Formats: sequence, C-alpha cells, structure tokens
Amino acid sequence: MQEYKQSMLLSEIWRRIIYRWKTVCIVLIISVLSALVVATVNGTNYSAKTVLTVNPLTINPFSTATANQQINIATERAILSSGEVARMAAKSLGEDISAALLSQNASIEAPQGSQVLTVTVVDSNAERAAQKANALATAYLAFRSEGASQVANTYIKAIDKRIAELDQAAKNGSASSLVLSDLINQRNDLALVAENPGRIIGFADASDLGSYPGITIYLAAGLTGGLILGLLAAVFKDRVSRKTENAQRLAERTGKKIISMTEPTDMEGIRWVVRSLQIDSGAQTRRHRRAIGVLSLGQTSETRFRALLAHVLEARNIRCHSQSLASVTPGDIDRGWPEGFEQNVWPEAGAVLIGIPPGIENARVAVLCDRFMDAAAIFVDASTPLLTVQRQLETCSGIDPESLCLVFVEKHRKRRERELWPVIRTEQAGEKMHTTTTVEST
Repeated sequence: MQEYKQSMLLSEIWRRIIYRWKTVCIVLIISVLSALVVATVNGTNYSAKTVLTVNPLTINPFSTATANQQINIATERAILSSGEVARMAAKSLGEDISAALLSQNASIEAPQGSQVLTVTVVDSNAERAAQKANALATAYLAFRSEGASQVANTYIKAIDKRIAELDQAAKNGSASSLVLSDLINQRNDLALVAENPGRIIGFADASDLGSYPGITIYLAAGLTGGLILGLLAAVFKDRVSRKTENAQRLAERTGKKIISMTEPTDMEGIRWVVRSLQIDSGAQTRRHRRAIGVLSLGQTSETRFRALLAHVLEARNIRCHSQSLASVTPGDIDRGWPEGFEQNVWPEAGAVLIGIPPGIENARVAVLCDRFMDAAAIFVDASTPLLTVQRQLETCSGIDPESLCLVFVEKHRKRRERELWPVIRTEQAGEKMHTTTTVEST
C-alpha cells in the first residue's frame, strides 16, 4: 500500500512534470523539428566584419591643435549607420539591393574613447557579405572625405580672396610677407584635409568567415526552447485537466489518504483495503456486522472489486454477504431497506458488501450512508473525473471519514485482468435479489 498526502509545492510540481513526461517529449520533438525546418529554409548566414580607423579632420584653420585631434566616435558611428552612406555603398556594389536592406543587415560597433569603427554584415552568401561590409566602410570614408572637402573649400575660397588682396597690397608695397606666408600654409593644409579621412585596417575576406547562426545554433535553440515549453505545457495541462490522472493529484484535490493498487487484480492492494475498512475478524454477530459500500468510478466494474473483497474476507474466516443495489428496487430503498427485508439472508454475517452501480441515484446512496452503511470503498482510476470523485465523497458524507477508503487503481490492464480473473469466480448468471457470492480459491 502507498499512502499519499499533500506535499511541498516544488516537489508536487516536479512530480506532475514527471508524470506528464510524454507531453514534455512531444513538445520538445516538435520544437527541434521546427528549428531544423527554419534552419533549412533560412539556410546558413555568414558574418563579415570590416575594421577601419578614423582620422581627425582639420577643417577650421582657426581651431586649436587639441580640438583638431578630438574624434566624437558616437557621431562617426551614426554617420556610418546613416542611409546616405548605405545608398553610396549600394550604388558601388552595382547589385539589385536597396539601401534599407543593406542597413538592416549591418551593425556598427564603436568602442568608447577609441578611433576604431567595426562594420558587420550578415548575408546568406559569404562573398556577398564581405563585399557589403567593405563597401559600407569605403562609402563611409568617401562620404567623410566629401564632407570635409565641402567645408574646406569654403575656407579655401575665403583664404584665396584674402591672398589676392595681400598680393595686390604687396604690389603697392604695403603688404606683410609674414601674413601672406601664413595664409598660404593654411590653404595648403585645407587642400589636403580630405586626403586622409581614415583607412581600412581589416578588410572582410570571404574565405575567412564564420557561419551565423548555423544549424548547430538552431538545434540548440530548439532543444532549449522545447524543453522550457514542454515543462510549461506539462504544468499547464495538469492545471486544466479534469481527470484524476494519478494518486498524488487525487490526494491533493480530496485531502485524503489514498491506497494505491497497481491493477484491478492486485490482491495485496485489496488486503490493504480490507485492513483500512477496519473489519473485525471476530465480528460474527449482527451487532458487530459491518456494512460496506463498494463503488467503482473507473473502468472496472464494482462487481469484480466486490468479489475480490469477499475473497479476502473469506480467507480471513469472516463470513460475508455480497449483493448489488441493482437487485434492490428504488421503492424498497425508500421504504427503509434493508431493515425488515434481509433478516433471513444475512444470518451471522461479519460483513455485508453492498455494490453500488453507476445507475443508482446519489440521493438514495446518501440515505443508505446515513442510516445503514458503516464504511465505503471507492475505487478510482486515471480516467475518473475529479468532479465525480468529489461529488461521490459528498454523497458518502454520512459515513465516518476514517471508514471511507479511497483507492486509486494505477493501470487498467485488461489482458492481465483476464489472466488472473479465474482465481475468483462469482455467480453472475443474472444477479437476483438476496443472492450470495460464492468465492472459490484456485
């Protein structure tokens, strides 16, 4: 016998998950197959990386040397990520690709405090990924050079105008040669400012690219996600299920101790049921006779459980009488059955087994529990709805809770049951009123 009580929350959740291992496996297999399908459809992507340095541009001849050396790397990163640079790169590639798609597949990294930018492009073709990364880096340098040239040309025009004025003044003998020389040096510096906006120090190479994400990553994601989803599905299924499912769940929902039987013909389990029903082996008088109701809410009929109980009682030298309420008319129950009806049928019986088939109204069963039955054995299996069990317990509320035995039959093995059933043979040629059960041992 196994007795189950309500246990700790975490251990109970773990037991539910273990019980529903098939659900976990099904969800896991579906997730892995889905990941493999996605990997097959998407193919393998390649990640190409181009590294470049950014040089400071002196486009203001009147700024200090310190200011000229400063690089705002966040600004440069934004420029490299801009749509204009992407359009220039897409144009240089000469492919049927939009600037928006190129920007979408590219990512820019810029370590704070450095003058280094990294362009990473992901594509299903390794060579094309490398070409896109290099094209973006080249387009950025060209864009930066073009922007510097535009600003420098504005200063150069102003300096050229000033130099022309000084040349004219020199002809008149009033110009300063030192000022003129300084202006010429500034002009030369500005003319060269766009020549060195930066340089690529690491070109992307199609022969040295890693696959991303690859089938291995898809498989790992499918396994991890499937396991998590499987565990959640198992817990969710247990929460919404209306069936008894297992002995632990039955104990949790009813708050009662449960006797577990491995199968309907588990004689060891039946002996524990008899012990739980507290039948006195010395009770052979009407005064000590114990009336026991036998109910089956599962797939096995109560007739077989009643025959097994009778077999164990007879083996203990306890005389018993066994019959089904199907042999008693509803009118007799309403008139007070068995009082006044059964005196000649139950002489010196130590136990009376009353089988309660599913067709008997709960109201009549409740009346019998209130005024006649001393104990009850309720047999449940995994297919029994929990609501049915709870309603049956309410129906038997007239019986002392200590004499109410709730039994869970773990497996309904029809083949095994057919093999073992000849051990017990009952008279079932049409059960008549007041018939007794004959128990024979093999």
